[in-house]
Amino acid sequence: MRTATWLSACAFLFVVYPLAAADEDKKGKDDKFDAAKMVGAWTYVSGEKNGEKLDKDHFKDSKVTITKESITLDGPGGKFVMKYTLDSKKNPVGLSMTMTESPFGAGAKAEGIVEVKDDELKICYAAEGEAPKKFEAKEGSNHHLFVLKRSK
Repeated sequence: MRTATWLSACAFLFVVYPLAAADEDKKGKDDKFDAAKMVGAWTYVSGEKNGEKLDKDHFKDSKVTITKESITLDGPGGKFVMKYTLDSKKNPVGLSMTMTESPFGAGAKAEGIVEVKDDELKICYAAEGEAPKKFEAKEGSNHHLFVLKRSK
């Protein structure tokens, strides 16, 4: 029950505070993932949830701040903080998130993938279950995809 509540909160969080970004180009052997490129302030470019594109109003007055340890989403729906870890051995890079602070409580977990290219960040995660293998959120997948642009 707690997992379902957390996952619902996560889904709400990423609908109201969409997250993501970057091109889905294949990485070459010399193209190592640099986690430091995620650190900074980001704004939403687009979002999609389970096959449904999110309206620009979902992103209004929202911002994302990423540190070496956490992702913070601030917006009209409140503040959401998630600790995260990366698995750079996977391609695309694996992302594990755990909610540490939200209007709905803490403890929810989500698995996903992440990619950074230039000033864009792309995040795709599963509201429940296994992490997605591709940066897509097709209908029936229960995946969420967000594209972000670095704030200037």
